[in-house]
Amino acid sequence: MNVAEQIGEICRIEGLRFIAGVMGGSATHIVRALDAIPGRTALYCRQERVAVDACDGFARVTGDPGIVFTDAGPGAANAMVGILNSWGDSVPVLFFAPIQDRFEVFGQRFTKELPVVDVYGPVSQWTTKLVDPSQVDMVMRNAFTQLRAARSGPVVIGIPRDLARLEGRPTTHTRVPRHRAAADPRDVERALALIAAAERPYLYVGAGARSSGASAELRELAELLTLPVATTLNAKGVFPETHPLSLGIGGFPRATYSTLQAEKFAAEADLIIAIGCGFKRDAVKGPTPTAKLVQVDADPGALDHLYPADVSVLGDAKTVLAQLLDCARSLPKERLKERAGVKQRIKTLKDEWWTLTRPMLTSTATPIDPFRVTWELSQLVDHDRSIVTHDAGGTRGYICQHWETTSPTGFLGYGVQSAMGWAIGAAMGAKAAAPDKTVICYVGDEAFCEVGMDIETSVVCETPILVVLLNNRADSLAQLKTMKGGRGFNPTLGTVRWGGNGRLGDVAKALGAETERVEDPEAIKPALQRALRTVDGGRTAVVEVITARTPHILGHLLGHEGGSGE
Repeated sequence: MNVAEQIGEICRIEGLRFIAGVMGGSATHIVRALDAIPGRTALYCRQERVAVDACDGFARVTGDPGIVFTDAGPGAANAMVGILNSWGDSVPVLFFAPIQDRFEVFGQRFTKELPVVDVYGPVSQWTTKLVDPSQVDMVMRNAFTQLRAARSGPVVIGIPRDLARLEGRPTTHTRVPRHRAAADPRDVERALALIAAAERPYLYVGAGARSSGASAELRELAELLTLPVATTLNAKGVFPETHPLSLGIGGFPRATYSTLQAEKFAAEADLIIAIGCGFKRDAVKGPTPTAKLVQVDADPGALDHLYPADVSVLGDAKTVLAQLLDCARSLPKERLKERAGVKQRIKTLKDEWWTLTRPMLTSTATPIDPFRVTWELSQLVDHDRSIVTHDAGGTRGYICQHWETTSPTGFLGYGVQSAMGWAIGAAMGAKAAAPDKTVICYVGDEAFCEVGMDIETSVVCETPILVVLLNNRADSLAQLKTMKGGRGFNPTLGTVRWGGNGRLGDVAKALGAETERVEDPEAIKPALQRALRTVDGGRTAVVEVITARTPHILGHLLGHEGGSGE
């Protein structure tokens, strides 16, 4: 057994079963060891960052990290975009980064030299470099401790090429458990006292609840105390959005993307119970709420870091919610009665939200309104048996505000780093994690241009996904003279940004996918039906929809300046 095989055996003990990457000579031994893991699923990608994105998507569905492999030097550096994105969203990914020699002195510009620890250390949960076979068990144990932390992130381990082939040792490794920290009972009691006394409380839930697996406890607490629930984009689905207490996605007090009902309840609340929220920039738009705040988080550094809480509760979201439930059951029966009018008000506001946005969702205009695509697709799939990924920018806004998610992994929201091109790799990873689910990837034309070659990965690796490609290039050029240079736009670059023949679906077809181009809104439904049948039959399908460049940030419909998102 060499060192690489020892590492592979530890990964087997830990139950890891998904690998993705791009091969190179420096990775020979570690890739052979990982490939030998029984029952593993592998994606051989066309670029390294997509491999990281795939492992990220896999982790969001299963809770277990995928393993990334690359060549040394530029190959390892090419993984940076993916690692940065996973770090921003606290997603566990394990990256074995090859190094040419364990005693290499950096700064000499040797062949494929890269100071892995210096490069990845600031944007990872933990980065280290192996230099001796005696370190393997200790380093791998710490790696999995970090990967299974309450607030996790990517772990990067530099593996020198010469070390990987040295003789290893029979491992004594045992599986690292996930530890769930309970809160101080006094903090739980103080939090519950505020909840019980509040007249208009609501739950504002972030990704910490999702990674903790707290959906069941969240639902039980909400139902017990009649608490409306809004989620961040990254937590979308942790509370079923078809539930009568669901407000959909929202913010503190409002977010870039939000529903009417979430904004109204946030504005009127006298108590906000934030569970596992990071209060990131796009979720904290508008004036600072005057409501009291209970904040629950597993990371002590997250408590009180942006908004002073009236009660701060340190602990794992699932465990703390269970503690709150235990205490809440002893409240007076009068407080445990369903609060009058709450569900009806939510329904009234939801109906108003759909009325406000129905003209976009059912538009017959050409170029096609991208919200119409979401409306048609949402009626064709079983939301309990589907997983949606989305890309950055407008594409995200066109789907996240109206797609009703019914399960914790039914919609993989991301957005801290917002690395363009994430959705295709993440969709393949999600499909590998849940092969029985229909996986749908929403991507825009610019994101497709960054990672579109990996359509071939899904074809060759038999990981069928439905790619909905929203292409608004032509309309962007048509509107160029009237654009004012808002969000993410420079008018002088418009002609070269959106030039070319714009037939991106032809690229996907050449790579082996079944493709269709849609320009008539009445053709959306049949095209999607055909594509879904193709995916169900085991082939990747790409539906390229020629869309209008329309606002994806809907603040103007909600009575405040939200921006068009141009």
